[in-house]
Amino acid sequence: MSLEAELESALDAAARLGPPDRRPDAILPAEPHAGARVYLAAFGGGEDVRYLALDAEGRPVTDRTLVRDTVAMLALAERADEVSGAVAADELEAAFAAAAAELGGAGLAAERDAAEAVRAALAALASEAAGPRVATPAYLDRIAACAAELSGALDLFAAHAERLPPDQAGPAAAAWRALAAVARTGDPANMATALTAAGGAVDALVGDVLAGYAAELE
Repeated sequence: MSLEAELESALDAAARLGPPDRRPDAILPAEPHAGARVYLAAFGGGEDVRYLALDAEGRPVTDRTLVRDTVAMLALAERADEVSGAVAADELEAAFAAAAAELGGAGLAAERDAAEAVRAALAALASEAAGPRVATPAYLDRIAACAAELSGALDLFAAHAERLPPDQAGPAAAAWRALAAVARTGDPANMATALTAAGGAVDALVGDVLAGYAAELE
């Protein structure tokens, strides 16, 4: 069964088993531990959001630790997408494609190639994070690897941009516009630190989910 089909099935189960007066707004898959697939459903209601986690068979999860680990894994995966640049990868890829074109048009082959390397790293990151995905420790590792590749490509590109001669104002402006776009979205080199710093926010989200959980927890 495809992940899309799994999510549809879990959504139907959440609608049957969740609060009777609400429909699930979203359902997110995670696998905080090997073989422990969990689907977390959120049921909107203004500030009073309710939650329900389902196992692979569509049964409510009553293990408090598993619910906690699921929420933490989902939060870390979302934070990794933000910090790595995955959420803005399409925008950034377009910026570096434009910079590559500008640099290539000016006959700056090395600088153009450096911009293309960043674009390729962004494309790989976007591909990894695209579509529905399961939040797992392995997913975090893959995003971290993509972020490291992107960070290295950005460092090389920035070094080229700093050495652009004064008579290349147009290409230089395109290069720095692309780098500024990256600065606005996060720092892929800082991913590990950012995930560590997210601990407080993750704990707060876990508390919210447990407080609004729609099943008895053991």
